[in-house]
Amino acid sequence: MKRITIIMMGVCIIALSAACSSPEKKGKELGEQFCDCQKKYVEAQNYQEYLEKFDSYGFKTRTEARQKWQDMKDNSKRQFEQCAQEVEKKVKEARAKFPTNADDLYDLASYQKKMKNPKAFQKEIEKKTKEFAKNQEKLRTFEDAYRNTINQCSVNQPILDEQIINERILTIKPQKPDEVRLKQNLVGRKILEQSGGYFGNRWTWQIGAANEIKNIKIEKEEKVGEDYELDVHLILQKEQGSQYEADLTLICVLGQEDDWKIDFIKTKDIRIVKTGRYDDCITKEVKKSYWNNYLQFTNSCDVPLIIGGQILGNDGEWRKFSSNVNANGTGSTSYNGKQYKIDFIERQ
Repeated sequence: MKRITIIMMGVCIIALSAACSSPEKKGKELGEQFCDCQKKYVEAQNYQEYLEKFDSYGFKTRTEARQKWQDMKDNSKRQFEQCAQEVEKKVKEARAKFPTNADDLYDLASYQKKMKNPKAFQKEIEKKTKEFAKNQEKLRTFEDAYRNTINQCSVNQPILDEQIINERILTIKPQKPDEVRLKQNLVGRKILEQSGGYFGNRWTWQIGAANEIKNIKIEKEEKVGEDYELDVHLILQKEQGSQYEADLTLICVLGQEDDWKIDFIKTKDIRIVKTGRYDDCITKEVKKSYWNNYLQFTNSCDVPLIIGGQILGNDGEWRKFSSNVNANGTGSTSYNGKQYKIDFIERQ
């Protein structure tokens, strides 16, 4: 009697073990784990905490508030992806227990050896084929259970949508434009030479990067309606070239979705910063020809230079000019006037 009881217990344990590790049960289990990933992801997008703590964050600009919100969304997405990847890893491990690639059922060495005994080989083939069919059925059962569980997953949509967050962000009244913000906004903008300047009417300086602005100073600010009008002084420099000073008027507006930004620029003046460092590099000579008189500049230094000056015309007006001269090269400018003067010789 004891023996029968032990045998029955063993049968029950085996049956229970088989049920616990059945393909259907495993598929449901992993499907539920993936559902949990989805539920946590949706719950993380309910930004009630963000709204409750909104004032305590001390946002000074809308950009800061939006970045905080974006960071929360990115973090919840990363957590979901990590969770989903962990489940997918388990799914691959579960699939691997039901091999359905026929090539995996036979190895070449065993095949060649058993070919010598056709009956044994035939039995092996039948055995492997049955195993292959069983694995196909188990895998199909697993996949169906996994997919159906995910499809039936009940996930509540977020209570809050982005419009509610956006409306709260728009309540922020950013402080007036500051020098750091202006420096960022100026990248990509052009400063135009004014009429009668040294460099020609269409000459521009385009700010290619923030590090070209060596210094920025707001000299005057005025609120005009809903906008700000700022008088700004800049020191500009590209790599090892000369420094330039620019005086601008910036009109800044507060966009519906943004913080203060530059709407447009009025250039008042741009000029090169004189150092006198290269004055001895250039010799000047008035040249006369049948067609025209011109000033010739000879550069005795091995760096390219720009020469700026003024020519007194026959009408009594001084007119500015500039001329580029290559390293150890020459340059020139037209000279039809009474006299000239050199205002600067600087590196290009």
